[in-house]
Amino acid sequence: MKNLKIRIFFINFLLLFSCTLGLSQIKINGTVKDAGSGITLPGVNILVVGTDIGTVTDVDGTFTLNVDNPNGEISVSMIGYATKNIPVSEVKDLEILLEESATTLDELVVVGYGTVKKSKLISSVSKLDNKFLETGIRSNPAQALAGTVSGLRVVNTTGRPGALPNIVLRGGTNFDGTGSPLVIMDGQIRGSLGDINPEEIESIEVLKDASATAIYGARASNGVILVTSKRGAAGKSAVTFKIRRGISDLNVPYNFLNAEDYIKWTRQGVVQAMINGTLGTVAANTALSAIGPRGTGNLYKDASGNIVDGNYSTAGIWSLMRLTDTNKELLGKPGWKTMKDAVKTNAAGNYDPNGTNADLIYKDFNYGDFGLN
Repeated sequence: MKNLKIRIFFINFLLLFSCTLGLSQIKINGTVKDAGSGITLPGVNILVVGTDIGTVTDVDGTFTLNVDNPNGEISVSMIGYATKNIPVSEVKDLEILLEESATTLDELVVVGYGTVKKSKLISSVSKLDNKFLETGIRSNPAQALAGTVSGLRVVNTTGRPGALPNIVLRGGTNFDGTGSPLVIMDGQIRGSLGDINPEEIESIEVLKDASATAIYGARASNGVILVTSKRGAAGKSAVTFKIRRGISDLNVPYNFLNAEDYIKWTRQGVVQAMINGTLGTVAANTALSAIGPRGTGNLYKDASGNIVDGNYSTAGIWSLMRLTDTNKELLGKPGWKTMKDAVKTNAAGNYDPNGTNADLIYKDFNYGDFGLN
């Protein structure tokens, strides 16, 4: 009888203890969302403050957790968002909204899967100062990297507008010393920096050592350039307006000859070439009487009195001719002028030191109006 009473006492004690344990634990649950977009956030850390009890949100942003202390607090945290502490007593089917972290990018460095404070970073990472992106006008961000990141060589191989420079980090890994870094913008692999607008970039980080291959594999053997784009912040409105202006002067370094000067000097050049023996001989040379811009063999009308069309005959292309009664009527048209020949020629129009300076007719033409002006 005595043993039976002892057994009944222990059974009642165990039942009372188990009920006490059951009553002391509180089951809490909730959903974590982005305060700006309202999108549920998976992978958010839920931790009871002061303990090692915790969990993470599922793919739908929901969580369930058993808590011993009803007067305690839970800490809700995620990279990129401000940590929030909430009393346990308030967490019952609660919708928790996380605000984006106000930590500036100057204090963080993007390293593949997430961010880390620069003071705690042990791998070789260089960050481009935003001031280099804001100054000057560049067709692509690669030009801003030149001379700003140690070990990074940016070489322009051509002067063609819009051409991409070659980017080599620490000599490259190919046998010939080439090899361009992997370019990633907001987690997406890009072919180059050429199609990225510099105005849309928030920061650029360059991963320079072998630790980058642990994240991106063999493609990162030549380094990684991480580009983070600008993005809006919840509760903040920002309008950026930029204008650039400049004054350019047209560079015209040449003083062009007019038609009369051109005829004078080219015909004198032909004579000098004949005298020097570089353009045939004086006796057998017909360069001054031939068809061409410096010869007088060009025609206004043929033997039948028809105007020669330069589209069908080379004799009608150039305007220089000896002045005759046939072509004299051209002087009544705009641009046509006469001049004395600078060299002496015979009746056939060939050079003759004992000849005369004939009257020439030509249409005035200024290369400066059609050349580089």
